[in-house]
Amino acid sequence: MTEPLHSTATATPILIVDDDPDIREALRDILDDAGYSVVLAFHGQMALELLGTMGPPCLVLLDWMMPVMDGAQFLHLLRENPLYDTVKVILCTASGRDVPPGAQGLLRKPFELDELLAVVSESCG
Repeated sequence: MTEPLHSTATATPILIVDDDPDIREALRDILDDAGYSVVLAFHGQMALELLGTMGPPCLVLLDWMMPVMDGAQFLHLLRENPLYDTVKVILCTASGRDVPPGAQGLLRKPFELDELLAVVSESCG
């Protein structure tokens, strides 16, 4: 885990929670290039710990299947905390599942760049 957790862009960050390093890196690069600040977490537990230090992000891009703490557990704990109950969560998954309760949308992997940027723009301006 030598990659940086924070990008150099400024603004309310987007939290990316995904255990796949290639996906994290690609999303970080795309969103950095688009001018967004990005924070990376490798699983749900790490994401919860980061939230305790960074405050509410403008958006969470959440993988569903991860070790340590999966997307379902993370989403449940996120929604139990009143500080984060209005944070928009977009599920990013290759599984055929529907949008779970507590999430506001779904990006099926692999998704198109325009689709990703539209969701981010809608949530983070």
